[in-house]
Amino acid sequence: MRSRASLDLVTIRPAPLETKLHAAFSAGFRAVGLIWDEMLTAGESATEEVRLSGLLVSGIGALSGWMDEDRAARGIALARAEQAFELAANLGCSVVIAWPGVEPLEPVAAAGRFRELCHLARPYAVNVGLECVGYARQIGTVSAAWEIVEMAETPNGGLVIDTFHFHRGGSDLEMLAPLPSEKILLVQLSDCLDLPRYELANRHRLYPGSGVLPLEPLLAVLREKGYSGYYSLELLNDEYWQEDPLIVAREGLRSLRRLDIA
Repeated sequence: MRSRASLDLVTIRPAPLETKLHAAFSAGFRAVGLIWDEMLTAGESATEEVRLSGLLVSGIGALSGWMDEDRAARGIALARAEQAFELAANLGCSVVIAWPGVEPLEPVAAAGRFRELCHLARPYAVNVGLECVGYARQIGTVSAAWEIVEMAETPNGGLVIDTFHFHRGGSDLEMLAPLPSEKILLVQLSDCLDLPRYELANRHRLYPGSGVLPLEPLLAVLREKGYSGYYSLELLNDEYWQEDPLIVAREGLRSLRRLDIA
């Protein structure tokens, strides 16, 4: 049985890619989430480093600009998205993550843009996971994201659930009820500090079990629904970034195992 624990490399972002991959593997992870802008900048050399690492790829994130109302800007974003889909196919990764736009769109228009993105991914046999971002004006909850995915009616479109954004945007467990398990493409795990939701930022993320989030009930619902994908540790905490990447990766895996994720 394959490990369902993954380390999103943004958790140890400042380190060079080779160092991050070595830290993930040495800590005991067998899969990683890749940082799209890092892979785009480094090109083929980065792709080869990932291949040589022997690590699987749980997801590549994240695409932006695909909801842009400016046609030229959106065209550039879609061209880059296609590069991400090609990379995912080359690395055997089935999920590329899409972030919502800053400015809200009418839901039908947003669903159309998401459908266009998914259509680009289909020739590469890649799924597109729409992530609800807790501070986004339009797609800040699981319900809002699911509305877009459902309206888009694409076989390769689904959701990415991030526990930090789940809490930050005010999602609740009832919002998970209508989601088919196959439409949950990736789960990103972190805990957070005890602050008012509107004050929370990515730097307030903590190792799972170190903060105030009720992760166990959420994980129980996902298990009951039959979710069988990766649980990816995603911590954008600059204090962790200053630590040894291997130490962070090891403690991260321990935190996942305490939640019975291995």
